[in-house]
Amino acid sequence: MNHTTDTIEPTIRPLVDALNATGLVQTFSSCEGHFGPDEQTMVDRNLAYVQFVPAEDVSAALVEHLLMSVLTRFKKAHGLMPVVVGGYKRFTPVDGDQIDETFVLDLRPFNRFDPADRKRSDTDRAIEQVTGLVRQLLF
Repeated sequence: MNHTTDTIEPTIRPLVDALNATGLVQTFSSCEGHFGPDEQTMVDRNLAYVQFVPAEDVSAALVEHLLMSVLTRFKKAHGLMPVVVGGYKRFTPVDGDQIDETFVLDLRPFNRFDPADRKRSDTDRAIEQVTGLVRQLLF
């Protein structure tokens, strides 16, 4: 499970790179968000996200600590508007009784009724801010 660099959208790439640089996680999926009416599908695309798993020999507890640290630092520095930054552990049934566990960091515009260009610019700024917070954790 590897996130190949040619499939990473340019706006979310710095956050993907920063998360991978922690050595704690391995990203495998991301999206910079798609907010225009013509970009919508059956799946909600009004958010940016990065999905990841713990890196080899890294505990889920350590990844949870990383995620909580990023979320609390973001809220203290930037609040909940105009973008809500959240994180969670996703449990997905795969085969038989097997459950896949992954982590998700997502960035959602607070007001879903804002114009698409505002949601884009607010989300882009939040991606930059979260990237900066993750990079601060490296030093």
